[in-house]
Amino acid sequence: MAIHTASEEYTVRVGPLAGIPAVMRSLGVEPAPVFTHSGFKLAQFEDPDIRIPYIAASKLLARCVAATGCRHFGLLVGERSLPSHLGIAGYLLHGAPDVGTALRSLVKYLDLHDQGGVPTLTTTGSRTSLGYAIHLSGVEAAEQIYDLSIALACNILRALCGTNWNPTEVLLMRQTPRDLTPYRRFFRAPLRFNTDESAVVFPTRWLNHQLPSADPLLQQHLERQAEELHAHHHADLTGNIRRLLRQCLTSRQCSAADIARQLGIHERTLNRRLQAEGTSFRQELEQVRHAASQQLLAGTTQALAEIATSLGYADASAFSRAFKRWSGVTPAHWRAEHDGREADRIR
Repeated sequence: MAIHTASEEYTVRVGPLAGIPAVMRSLGVEPAPVFTHSGFKLAQFEDPDIRIPYIAASKLLARCVAATGCRHFGLLVGERSLPSHLGIAGYLLHGAPDVGTALRSLVKYLDLHDQGGVPTLTTTGSRTSLGYAIHLSGVEAAEQIYDLSIALACNILRALCGTNWNPTEVLLMRQTPRDLTPYRRFFRAPLRFNTDESAVVFPTRWLNHQLPSADPLLQQHLERQAEELHAHHHADLTGNIRRLLRQCLTSRQCSAADIARQLGIHERTLNRRLQAEGTSFRQELEQVRHAASQQLLAGTTQALAEIATSLGYADASAFSRAFKRWSGVTPAHWRAEHDGREADRIR
């Protein structure tokens, strides 16, 4: 079964990306030629509300890394990013009564800012993680996007919990960088690379932390606006399902019944609506698994058995058969070929 996408239809607000020109200049590179080569104008990044294609933004980040030679470029952009850069999803954070409510609203409404990736909020006993996962195929510089997003997640939690707040641990779905100094300086926490998720981990007790900025009336007003915007965005059923599936890969709860429950509809209704859109639940799950597998193969050194487990396959053989069905080559061949192109691009 071939995987077909319409990735170019997914967009992201400029918001957190607005700092790219300043970061490039700080590294001694004039941004205008890189932006022009990527199909953008610098003026587009002066308005945080402008929407740009997610895939095109990822290609811009890849070219920025190539032009500057900075392998932690995304981290530097993320350091400059603030909750307000997320638009209404960011403004909602400060009106919430506590950290838990704030983060749950972020998970619910971030798609109003970003259609190419999803936030995750997972609690297991005394440990909670706030993460980010890309659900599209064909994304370049995924490791830079994860660095940027998790740096922003850390800034969000410091805005809510205090500037001296530090994570318990930081997980990044990327190979271990040669220079860990920038990561240690910013995150001020133990780092784990080559993981199957990207997230900031912290004690669950922080979810009950009361926010002095709490404003019930403002919160109610913003939520009403967000719901009105959602009413339009939710017309894209397959897009919503892919986002939910990418979130569910983390918790391993990816059945049609699980997704239907989250959408508030019956499983039969879900299948019928997907059929009307020319797809099926299995096709959408495979689409998301394909995107995630590419990120894990290209961005980490995880063994195939580990990747298979994280994607919900019984073993490496089952994963390899599925990947060859999607891509026409084995995972090992695809990984080797991608690593070669990556090295050429960065040099």
